[in-house]
Amino acid sequence: MPEGPEVRKYADALEAVLTGRVITSLEARTRSARVWLKENKERVQGRRVTRIFSHGKHLLGLIDGGFYFHSHLMMWGRWQTFAPDPPSEKDRRERARIVVHGGAALLFSAPIFNVGEGDPYRSIENLGSLGPDVLPYEGAFDEAEFRRRLLADGNREVTIGAALLDQRILAGLGNYLRAEVLFSCHLNPWRIVASLRKRDLQCLCRTAPGLASRAYQHSATASDAQRDRMRADPSLVYQPGREYGTRHQVFRRTNLPCLHCGEIIKQLRQKTIPQTDAALAEGNEKTEERTRIVYYCAKCQKVDENQT
Repeated sequence: MPEGPEVRKYADALEAVLTGRVITSLEARTRSARVWLKENKERVQGRRVTRIFSHGKHLLGLIDGGFYFHSHLMMWGRWQTFAPDPPSEKDRRERARIVVHGGAALLFSAPIFNVGEGDPYRSIENLGSLGPDVLPYEGAFDEAEFRRRLLADGNREVTIGAALLDQRILAGLGNYLRAEVLFSCHLNPWRIVASLRKRDLQCLCRTAPGLASRAYQHSATASDAQRDRMRADPSLVYQPGREYGTRHQVFRRTNLPCLHCGEIIKQLRQKTIPQTDAALAEGNEKTEERTRIVYYCAKCQKVDENQT
């Protein structure tokens, strides 16, 4: 699933092609957008796109006159931009098509695309409850708000591995960033929030936005030195010569040596709280158990596998 850094890159691409330009056509195949456009299409066409931005894993576009569009990519979605013209033939995976003078953006395979009028944070369920963006556009990461949400009474008995996937606490982290942040802070994913010490919280506040920013800028969370080590030592990667295998410290490095201590990286499924990625995006309030794979070094992160 694309996480905050990947969605921010899509927002940048759409911003470059769409912003400031007049919409000549807006089409959608998702149910909510299709219904809305049936009644309001003419009200949007001919208006300018004024801004494209992301908040966590959500992408939003603002249109002159108080209109907006919104997407969540879920597992397989992606945006693609074109200049000056998009392909005339429509792919069966296409979910939305925004055409402006001199460019276009097409959304593929994403089940969530909305168009509407007004404040999207009021109109789209769950947007208003998102936590601080791990990749703020302006100023510093909002540490105080992150701490307030993380340490709320309802989260005290939640594991930190589950809490970091809750978009209401911190918007933008998914499975790879969660694993990388916990490893970098030497935190056991199964520790409950109430047990976190001051230095743990300080590390999370520093490392989460730091690694997200690195992923945004370099498409990797491993440092340059770590990547050089993995390129030079075939025992540290699955397939020597493939750049993807050097991107992360623990994520998808199961059964490979830890870059810090040499112990073998492991993986286990961990219970998460219900409102994670899919639940937030879909407005799903069901409480059925969910699990996600977490990658970790038992030695560095002090994981007792008999207690997980």
